[in-house]
Amino acid sequence: MNYPILRRSMVLVGIMVSAHFAFGCSSIVSPVPHSELITTDKNHGLLVGTIHLTHARRSTPPDSKWSGEMKWWVEEQTSGSRILIKHLPLDGPFVLKLPPGSYRVTDITLTSVRGLWHTVLPTTFNIEPESCTALGTWELEMQTGFFTGWMTRHVSHEERITHDAIERAFGAEGCPTLVAPLESPVKSLVKLNFRTRGSYPH
Repeated sequence: MNYPILRRSMVLVGIMVSAHFAFGCSSIVSPVPHSELITTDKNHGLLVGTIHLTHARRSTPPDSKWSGEMKWWVEEQTSGSRILIKHLPLDGPFVLKLPPGSYRVTDITLTSVRGLWHTVLPTTFNIEPESCTALGTWELEMQTGFFTGWMTRHVSHEERITHDAIERAFGAEGCPTLVAPLESPVKSLVKLNFRTRGSYPH
């Protein structure tokens, strides 16, 4: 028996199995469209918030167009499973339907023609069954140069307005509202990663 070949084969199988479980623990979530009636259930809760982003450049590269949305990588802290949240607005409200759990945001990405701008803003929240969790209104200011910059976040909570907006837009009448305790103000470094094929999920 050719043991070196057998060992290489076993290593390859192990890598494939590990990759299967790693990718199997990730899922993709997008905000619920405003035209869709949404309700909570025992297997889901809602995460609601509003984002307003202003962008001030120290210098203006000629290829600095933005995609008009952001992405979050979110980790469930008990199981370690990851969720990619896509299509978050840069100016407006959003509602996400998520399984119950304790979550933290591990990466925030904005897409431009030049590449992917990454930052991390300290963000943790709990999702409970048949409940709504409010992230509040995020006033984000982003200052970038060619390769690095800063993002500042101010958070305000208007519970009654948030609750009324949920009822009007999504029909989630009677959804109890929890408030995520977020640090504010907070300032984090932003870095540009140039686009490479396969560098980030689409």
